[in-house]
Amino acid sequence: MPHNDPIPLAPVLPAYDVVIPCFDRAHVVADAVASVLAQSQPPARIVIVDDGSRDASGAVIRGLAARHASVEAMVLPRNAGASNARNVGAALCSSPWIAFLDSDDVWLPGAAAALLAWPVTETADVIVGRFARVEGGGAPGQPECGWDGDDIRRALTTGGVIGPSWSIVRRATFDTVAGFDPSFHNCNDWDFYTRAAAAGAGFARIEPTVALYRTVAGHRLVADHAIGVRNAARVLAHPYLADLVAS
Repeated sequence: MPHNDPIPLAPVLPAYDVVIPCFDRAHVVADAVASVLAQSQPPARIVIVDDGSRDASGAVIRGLAARHASVEAMVLPRNAGASNARNVGAALCSSPWIAFLDSDDVWLPGAAAALLAWPVTETADVIVGRFARVEGGGAPGQPECGWDGDDIRRALTTGGVIGPSWSIVRRATFDTVAGFDPSFHNCNDWDFYTRAAAAGAGFARIEPTVALYRTVAGHRLVADHAIGVRNAARVLAHPYLADLVAS
């Protein structure tokens, strides 16, 4: 009788959820959801939060929830910003890890497996991959990430070096810092990761490219430059960064 070696099983990942905030993205939000459902181990739950869209986004995400048992739609009555939408979605999640994928971005195949691979999940609280930029309908650019994996504190003094679409955060860390600050309508990601680092979260960089960062037609939630300048100053004034900025 021929000897049949056992087929190696794919590693079981820690349970995770994905929150997708959506504002006027009826034309692309289904792509984001499909990219998550296509992962080798899909999340326990995908929560899509419509942030008071003026287009058909609410109807689209309700349809996605009707077709997929793991998808939940939350349609908010008015626009309150990405921070609030992410917090609303996270409140509906219960897994030990949460990813926040923007509705115009997509995960690449293997993203979840790369972000949640052992042993980095044993020690890190925020795990960061790389992304490829897609302008309009063009081809993806070279893999990039604003953080090179060295001193996270010093990196955060240079700007918003981590994006939610190519990272994942431990739920306990999210709870420790009370999530995203709704008073930030831009620079909210930068503020969140700064407060997480200040609270003692461990950050880890991985090499795989896990997401496509897409520039698509539609309203941009964070397009106000003047507000961005003020919010950047607020982040840099955080005690965790302020002394490095001053030095």
